[in-house]
Amino acid sequence: MAYKVPILVLSLSLVLFLFSPQFLYAQHGLGEEIKVGVVLSGGGAKGVAHIGVLKALEEAGVRVDFISGTSMGALVGGLYSIGYTSDQLIELTKENNFMELFTERPNRRYISNYEKGFDERTIVSFPISERGIDLPAGIITGQNIYSFLSGLAWSAHSTDNFDNFPIPFAAVATELETGEAVVFRSGYLPDAIRASISIPSAMYPHIIDGRMYIDGGIARNLPVQDAIDMGADYIIAVDVSMPLMEQDEIRSLTEIMNQTVLFRVNERLEIERKKADKLILIRELDDYSMVDFDQMDKILEIGLEVGQRYIDDFREIAGKQIAAPSERPGMEPAVALPIQNVITKGNTLFDNEFIKRKLEFVPGNSLSPDLIDEKISRLFSSQYIKQVTYRIVPDTSYFYNLQINIEENKSNDFKVGLRYETGTQASILLESTFQDMLHPGSINRFEARLGDRLEFGSDYIYYGALGSSLAALTSFRFMTEKVDWYEDFSRVSSFHNHTFRAEISAGNYFSTQHMFALGFRADFTAFRNVINREGIEPSERDHHALFARYKFDRLNRKSYPTRGQKFIAEGFHSNPIFYSPILFTSISGYWEGHLAVTPDFSIRNTLYAGFNYGDELPWLYWNTPNRLHPSFGFVRFGGFSRYEISKRNIQFGSFGVQIEPFYHRFIGFDIFGGRFMDEWNLDFTRPDMEYGAALTVGAQTILGPIQAIFSASTINSFKFELQIGYQF
Repeated sequence: MAYKVPILVLSLSLVLFLFSPQFLYAQHGLGEEIKVGVVLSGGGAKGVAHIGVLKALEEAGVRVDFISGTSMGALVGGLYSIGYTSDQLIELTKENNFMELFTERPNRRYISNYEKGFDERTIVSFPISERGIDLPAGIITGQNIYSFLSGLAWSAHSTDNFDNFPIPFAAVATELETGEAVVFRSGYLPDAIRASISIPSAMYPHIIDGRMYIDGGIARNLPVQDAIDMGADYIIAVDVSMPLMEQDEIRSLTEIMNQTVLFRVNERLEIERKKADKLILIRELDDYSMVDFDQMDKILEIGLEVGQRYIDDFREIAGKQIAAPSERPGMEPAVALPIQNVITKGNTLFDNEFIKRKLEFVPGNSLSPDLIDEKISRLFSSQYIKQVTYRIVPDTSYFYNLQINIEENKSNDFKVGLRYETGTQASILLESTFQDMLHPGSINRFEARLGDRLEFGSDYIYYGALGSSLAALTSFRFMTEKVDWYEDFSRVSSFHNHTFRAEISAGNYFSTQHMFALGFRADFTAFRNVINREGIEPSERDHHALFARYKFDRLNRKSYPTRGQKFIAEGFHSNPIFYSPILFTSISGYWEGHLAVTPDFSIRNTLYAGFNYGDELPWLYWNTPNRLHPSFGFVRFGGFSRYEISKRNIQFGSFGVQIEPFYHRFIGFDIFGGRFMDEWNLDFTRPDMEYGAALTVGAQTILGPIQAIFSASTINSFKFELQIGYQF
């Protein structure tokens, strides 16, 4: 009877085989089961078209077994592989501003008060090395895009093997040292995608385990072989790469350099294209560039149209598959996770406790991607940190740990700013910063402003140890400018003011909230090229003064702010008691508030008051709107020329609105009212009020803000100004 068991086993095996999908598949003449690999090429902004093809594959019922991608193809493919549906990817494309993602500025709320004094002044920065001034390794570090990816890949933070994703995935990057393609099938998904999309010169190379990576398109822009290596035996390859340019299209050095790179990229493309079973070339995108992130909607529409064009082919492929695709419920919103501890790597300037304080970390609190991004921005906003990345990993218990990797910024910088103003023509700003030049725990800044107003200055700030907001500041300035002196709004005199200033002060300069500083200032002043000296009221005598300063600045940005407040107050006192030759007191304060009613509409207000006491008052203490104040910034009163109002005492305010009808395009309207007095008083019944109004049309550009200002006042019927570039 022993033989009955083997016979029974054989019989059951035969029945199972006869009714197996593979046998039935072969009986119907359909051949063996196929495993479909989808390959998505790089192409920058054009890679959004991949989503349209993925949507068509879903509609046709194709089971995607493997995905490989390069650059933007890695971004789209990586998100699709962990569970995002094509409709969710479409929604992400429409909801997110990729122009913002691929640009970056520190969150101004978390910049120290010292840095806020000179932020948003320059348009280009160059690192200073032992060899001199170098070109930067990239325009952006990729902080915004990395944080964006980390939030989207929330469910995959604890998965190291990409084969364990709902669809096995591979991303291709190029190792910078060897130029060879590196295939990421394990590790941390945001790291792999960030390495693959690192466009040379646009983004800093991404570092993983000490190796530097740039865009995978340089080595293999269409990773067909990588999908085959994963196990795919039927390849659907979607190619949105840049074709070689025609001769008449190559007109600049940049285009020549791009063409030389495309030679190698396209040579390897041809090899990979021949390996694909179904090649989809989206030639409708040839007229778009890889940086057309402002054309995402049109690019997506083209991708959807191309996907529908191939829908019958996709249905035929689906018919060759036995098993249906797994149900794709889509990604659920990220759930906040309880974080037990913060684990830091890469920090040498900051200790772990300081980082935890900066993050406002409380053990056991639940954190979501949005909360973590807000906390990360506190670190990234420091001038000493180049990039901050993070990952959530399970703890041995119920809790999770937050791993923070910090890439510190230890480079010295040389920066350049440009500005044009009607009436004063062009100016240039040269600025350089050196860390630890004299000793550890110090910063040295040097700047030169060249133009109608000359200014040369240097700062030496000693902070002792990072993590402390207290610092001592020593500053030297030489300033010269041509001043027109007005009496009853008529020009009566002019002179060139030359001042050499030395200051020493102490305060919590590295605070991001309220700043208080006390100090001593000495001014050495001289007038040159004087016309009608008798009509000039400011004093040119040398003097020194004690001063106190308070600063609170929470504006979301310096140019075209939409929310937040700024309040600055300062007072100076010069007295023969401490051996100053003249006696005066100068107190002034400036408040600016912005309220965002909607994302595109905001209300703004300003208040400015300046009080001076003393028979002699040096020029730099007179209250003069429509010129750059060293502490307050540019204080505008519409309808008046620069220096047309220069008074000992001033009281004025403004009310206005600002709208943003298009991205980074602004329209603003403000009305002004104020009193400009020789003697301070609070009697607002006097008929000495002046009024003004200004209409501003502007834009934020790569050169900084551009503004066309149309204004009028009770003194001037019409004025027009054009300003280009950041204020300095």
